[in-house]
Amino acid sequence: MNNISWQDIRKVIVDFLQQRLANNSSYKSELTKLEKAKQAGDQNAVNESQQKVLEFSKRFDFENWMEDAATRRIFWISVCNTTSKGIHSSSLGNNINFFTIAKPNEQQYVSSLTPLTIKADCSGNAASLDIFSLLNQTVNNKTLLELIIDDHPAVLKALSDDEQKAAIYLANFKKVIFNDFEKPKADELNKQFYWPNSEESYLSQQEDNYRLLVPLHPTSLCNVVYQKVQTRFSEENKKAREQRRLKGVEHQPYFTFHHLAVVKLGGSNPQGVSQLTSNQGGRNFLLPSMPPKFERSQFPSIGQKKESVFDNSLQYFCRFGFRLLFDMVAAPKNVVEERDNRKDAFAVILTLLLKFARNIQTSMPAGWSRDYSLLMSQKLWLDPNRAELEDEENFKHQYEQGNWVVELEKDFAFWIKNALIEKFDNTKKQFSDAESQEWRREFREAVKASQRRKEGIF
Repeated sequence: MNNISWQDIRKVIVDFLQQRLANNSSYKSELTKLEKAKQAGDQNAVNESQQKVLEFSKRFDFENWMEDAATRRIFWISVCNTTSKGIHSSSLGNNINFFTIAKPNEQQYVSSLTPLTIKADCSGNAASLDIFSLLNQTVNNKTLLELIIDDHPAVLKALSDDEQKAAIYLANFKKVIFNDFEKPKADELNKQFYWPNSEESYLSQQEDNYRLLVPLHPTSLCNVVYQKVQTRFSEENKKAREQRRLKGVEHQPYFTFHHLAVVKLGGSNPQGVSQLTSNQGGRNFLLPSMPPKFERSQFPSIGQKKESVFDNSLQYFCRFGFRLLFDMVAAPKNVVEERDNRKDAFAVILTLLLKFARNIQTSMPAGWSRDYSLLMSQKLWLDPNRAELEDEENFKHQYEQGNWVVELEKDFAFWIKNALIEKFDNTKKQFSDAESQEWRREFREAVKASQRRKEGIF
């Protein structure tokens, strides 16, 4: 950037003005009239057209244009990246930009400071938007706007041969670019929030200690989103999308956006909002912002303070098996039917229990049980991959010994007994140690069957 001279900047400005003059419709029309007058030999018409062409040329003369632009028309616009008119096109509140603000080291939310590069925007009188166009002219890959923000030493001399005028021009440019408001203002059409500066301010309902927040429309950030969404119509994106249907070709990633909405700003005159809004035809894309749809897991969760998974939530998960078990206990006794019904009940309970265990083993990261209060036998069962981690030799040793499976049998039998006692308060004495041994046997058989099928649950 240091190799940019004032002559380089001056040349860019002069070339810009010459191009503006050449593209001026009135100037081109007058040149056409002049040529026709010369061909017709009408000297009066020639003189009249030449005078008008000269007047147009003087308007775009470097010193004349700069004095008018940098002392009068510059205050008709504001360089910004958030606009007041984006909230309401009739708002007369100040617009703001963040180009002069250092980015925070840590950002916890998306804002206009998030993108690495962001376009400047301009809002104001359309008769002065050519000044903004000048500020976007590049000198060695740096815009004049960036050079002014960076306080490049070559800018001052490039603005005028008169040092005093150049200083005034530069000061006026900076005033607009750096939001140097003499009297900052919002507008009644802007949304405004009063935010308490402390908890005491809010609770007392008397202390006048609030900060006024005036949300503005993030026009430059919205333009980043707009340009990103528009990439779906690029040739590269269309080609990549079409190739996804073809076999034998290398597939490339492509962009697609679903459930978009469009809001138009500025009505029939989006330029009244800002230049970027005008470039977008007033259209701003809205991404879907519906709350996420959380799918509740069918399996019970394990809280960090839970000491045993054999609780009421697991009983509810296995409720269909328990319903069969309760029906069997409540029904009139028949040895054959009782045996079959009990077998069916435990088949359902144990099938669901093993599904629950498999889900925990595969969905939780290895070592998750370190921070949980579960019994060690249940940690060894539900967190088997922890044995492969570093500094878990003791855990691995206990896992390989296998004594934890016996502890699980006891926990399972105790769980069944408590469920029956809670259901049948007046029959506590019917559930003897022999019953508990039978329940443990059911669990043991389920473990062996799972091991034979190599399900990896035990």
